[in-house]
Amino acid sequence: MVFARSGDPAGGSRGVSAFFVDLNSKGIIRTHLDDIGTKPVGRGSLFFDDVHVPAECIMAEQDRAFGTIMAGFDYSRALIGLECVGPGQASVDESWAYVQEREAFGAPIVQYQGVSFPLAEAETQLTMMRQLCYHTLALRDAQRPHTTEAAMCKWYVPKVTCEILHQCLLLHGHFAYTHGLPFHQRYNDVLGLQIGDGTAQIQKLVIAREKAGRVALQYAQRKAAAK
Repeated sequence: MVFARSGDPAGGSRGVSAFFVDLNSKGIIRTHLDDIGTKPVGRGSLFFDDVHVPAECIMAEQDRAFGTIMAGFDYSRALIGLECVGPGQASVDESWAYVQEREAFGAPIVQYQGVSFPLAEAETQLTMMRQLCYHTLALRDAQRPHTTEAAMCKWYVPKVTCEILHQCLLLHGHFAYTHGLPFHQRYNDVLGLQIGDGTAQIQKLVIAREKAGRVALQYAQRKAAAK
């Protein structure tokens, strides 16, 4: 599925259409990106050189695809939040078990507040983030506005989950800094989710726009000044 401008370049978001394009078509070159995480998914780049796309390959209504894309983001961003909560919760569960078994000076290290408090904080954060994602999806099911909440899921949950995974790795000590435990993989996977579907900076712009209107957007102000 390829999104491309099909209408007036001055039309802004209007004028973008979705096309089904056969990747085996003449003139398409595919490359593979060697990502540090999310290995099973994989990513790459596409290059188009005089590729012919027949008119019947257009999907849905012409020049109206951009709105559909943005509506899809409001759904996928909540799911990305839950995608981060999963490895975060698994890591915290494993860490609770480890710090009860691991002993120092004849007692389990969970008795030390420097060990137990970060995990207690992580449990609190994971519970709050999970509920934010569920709340966003509940709003969507009820066909109520949820763009702000989706943006919150997208910037906050991956960031905090990376911090939680970092802490779990440290609590497991030197062996966690090897491929023998899954924390490095989980961290790299979640790190990528801080980028995909919009960075934290973009999400904060979305929240500001939803709360204050277009006056919060610099490019909107420049357009108004130009007129």
